[in-house]
Amino acid sequence: MEIFSWSPIVLTLPFIAMGAISFFLGTAFLAIFARQAQRNPLSMPVAAFVGTITTAWALSLGFTAADVWSVNSRASEVASAERSSMMRLAGMAKPEALASHQLINGLLAYKGAVVSVEWDNANRLPAPAAEQALQDIRLALIGLSKRGLPDPIIGQMVQDFDELQDARNSRLAIGASSVNQLKWYLVLFLTMLSAIVIGAVHADRPYAGRKSILIFSVTASVSLWILALHANPYVGVAQVTLGDARI
Repeated sequence: MEIFSWSPIVLTLPFIAMGAISFFLGTAFLAIFARQAQRNPLSMPVAAFVGTITTAWALSLGFTAADVWSVNSRASEVASAERSSMMRLAGMAKPEALASHQLINGLLAYKGAVVSVEWDNANRLPAPAAEQALQDIRLALIGLSKRGLPDPIIGQMVQDFDELQDARNSRLAIGASSVNQLKWYLVLFLTMLSAIVIGAVHADRPYAGRKSILIFSVTASVSLWILALHANPYVGVAQVTLGDARI
């Protein structure tokens, strides 16, 4: 959903609209149910029935929240791993270590590509320049192995390079599939249905029913808005960043 890339202020608008639709939908059905209750009070569901739908709504909201926090936590771990791998390789390539200008240039090109292209598009699409930079780093490592360096040093650098590629692949996978649209559709559907059910169980008390629907609509819209701010870990107020990877 592109909506999750909107600024926090603009993002409030669809959730205000959702809360308003939920309220007016609930009150409209409340008016219908109130007329039916006057003709036949036994045709209305008992108050305990509201727990069936609202429990399903609360569970779906909880599962969506757990998924959002899990994705954000994973995105932070992956960004930290990618930054750490870059800095370890850069440390080995510095003049006081192995003095590999080719490796340094490859790392600088990689950092520039991922920051300016991949992070800029919320990690939804890979950058061809980053792929080329990875190939340059790979060739630099092959060149270092031909210089007769100790195997443990080469082995550690190759491991760091593998971790760098794994972290990038994980980052792109999170960026491409961080938002599960079906879960959000389920929560939105149950939000509307819950407002209708609240109206149904208050058919004999319309004034109290309107208050209950209003409270529920505000609660649901604010809760979903807060979740939406964190739905995509690479955009918004709580976005994950690569950080300061000094090379």
